[in-house]
Amino acid sequence: MLRGRLSGIELSLPDVTIGGVRHAAFTATLRDVSQPRPDTTHVGSMDASITIGFANMPSPPDGSSPTYGRSPDGSLTIEVVPSPEVARNVKATMFLRLDLRGNTLTPVPQRLLLFGHMVPAAQVATLTGGVRPQTLPPLPGGVSYRSITPAKDGLHVALGGAATTPLSELPTTVNGQTVSYDVENGLLGISSKRDLPLLGSIPLTIVTEPRLDGGALTLVPRSVKVLGGNHPADDPIAKIVLSQARKEDFTRPLPALPSGVRYLSASVDSAGIKVGIGGVTVEPFSVLPATVDGRATTYGAADGLLTATATGAPGNAPPVPITLSTRPTIAGNTLDLTPHEIRMFGLPFPAKDVLAEVRTSVSRYPLQPLPAHLAYTGVEVLPQALRISLSGRDIDFARGMLAGTGCRS
Repeated sequence: MLRGRLSGIELSLPDVTIGGVRHAAFTATLRDVSQPRPDTTHVGSMDASITIGFANMPSPPDGSSPTYGRSPDGSLTIEVVPSPEVARNVKATMFLRLDLRGNTLTPVPQRLLLFGHMVPAAQVATLTGGVRPQTLPPLPGGVSYRSITPAKDGLHVALGGAATTPLSELPTTVNGQTVSYDVENGLLGISSKRDLPLLGSIPLTIVTEPRLDGGALTLVPRSVKVLGGNHPADDPIAKIVLSQARKEDFTRPLPALPSGVRYLSASVDSAGIKVGIGGVTVEPFSVLPATVDGRATTYGAADGLLTATATGAPGNAPPVPITLSTRPTIAGNTLDLTPHEIRMFGLPFPAKDVLAEVRTSVSRYPLQPLPAHLAYTGVEVLPQALRISLSGRDIDFARGMLAGTGCRS
């Protein structure tokens, strides 16, 4: 003491403000300590540590409040709840199976492509949005949706069945004449009263067979029942009757069908006139909503599944916490907390794949500059704290420097 030279000093400050950290513990072992000149302390060698409890770690520049921890493998874990803005560039591709039941189409999530990795959809329900049945446009009676299959050019919609017009819905007046209908042996009888030359008003029935004629349904006369006989269409009496009928009275246009779907057949029975319909039409992906849950969405097909690629976080979804795992290192006067793994939805992803799409807070923090010959030598993750080690030889400290050593925010 008299010579101003001490062989060793053990320094312990359990709660001190160091740099930008308000509560930290500082311990140091100083050897061969002397005061060669006023306001300067020389230390022959020194080993020290700064311990910062997880609860006292400085906040990132973005103002978030992360939760720190230690994983079983010794890594530092940082759990944060990012804002939707952070995930605005994240692309997630959902693979959906299309289940068809009657007029209800249910897209069922099968898997999700996220950050270049395929994930079972059940594990990421927050992003999948669950199952959302859709009601398809109604079809004519007797016609149904047979299947809907995604392909590269759009949705292939297969339709099939027979559109039926009941006899009760057929016109009751044709060309000013009251008519009625009946069916026999697959032919449609059209009954009315007609004024015939020399014979006056007599009841008759024109027997017709339904036939497709391009985009029209034509009732082709096969015979005429009149005067107690059934006369073929080429019989003179049948010709007299048919000459008083207009051709358009036996033809009606059929509704236009989507491309790829056509009329296949025409028949009649007691239920009415039936027109068979079948085929596959292709609906472009542009018919699907361009925005889902506030996110721009594009569509495609893969392996028989519909793909829906959305960018950004769902507008109506709760925030999803993410956990970053890092092995802290120190280079020079910089603390590096760059993560090697990021866990989302309970699933681990390589950090480089996530960081390619997600903006995160700064992961490198400057540490307090140190005097010459004193350097940061390492960082250790403790169960409840981060410990930074320092070491050096032949160090000169100006007054107050020991109290100000540490990390800053």
